Amino acid sequence: RHRSHSYKRPRGLRICNLLKSWSPVIAYALTSLAFLVAIAFYKTELFACLNELSHWLQADPTYGHAVLFFLIFLTTFPPLPLYSTLIVLSGYTFGAWTGALISYFAALTGALVVFLLSRLILRDSISRWLDASTTMKRVVRAIEKRPKLLFLIRLAPYPYNVMNCLLAASPTLTLRTYTLCTALSLFKVVIHTSLGASIHSFKDYHVTTTTAADTVAKMWTVLGIALCIAILIYLSYVARKAVNEELDDEED
Repeated sequence: RHRSHSYKRPRGLRICNLLKSWSPVIAYALTSLAFLVAIAFYKTELFACLNELSHWLQADPTYGHAVLFFLIFLTTFPPLPLYSTLIVLSGYTFGAWTGALISYFAALTGALVVFLLSRLILRDSISRWLDASTTMKRVVRAIEKRPKLLFLIRLAPYPYNVMNCLLAASPTLTLRTYTLCTALSLFKVVIHTSLGASIHSFKDYHVTTTTAADTVAKMWTVLGIALCIAILIYLSYVARKAVNEELDDEED
């Protein structure tokens, strides 16, 4: 009886269980890292492939709209990467507004499907993972207390497809609130599609040019990107501050 109380699981088993609980994050990090490595070492090939994909989609616009919708829809499932890249590509291929419509409805549909599947099938697993992640657990707890915070959190640069899955663990978050806040926050896709529409050629976009017109265009593009990043950083700060204040009020 004394031995049964003092028994400890083998170290290897403890590590295995820990890695299992963090498997969604590890998978997301590995896919993101693989994409960054591809950009670093195969930049020319990657941009050329995106350019060819764009031309292929444009050959039959109706079919191209459907294919691009499906590709963006897939990236709303974690840990698949390229969510933002494909939205930029939609603006580059079909223009800012048409690309925004495709991206908006694809992202919204995917978010709803991931949320429902996660709540029906993976809710217990997600809850166990949240117990090991302090930051995400605080976010979900704040949403449970005040679901309207979801809109602000959706605007902040949390990983879109990961949040689609994690939010399903919140027992007080209704499908109606989740859908409404996600739908309102997704208007930010216009920023990405406008950036895509401003690109003259994906194939040559990373190539350094010396003309004055290209220099000015690149300066405006960099300025626009910097402004978007600044806005996202500010929204992230506001969202985190709101979460902390909500939880501090709960503790008080």
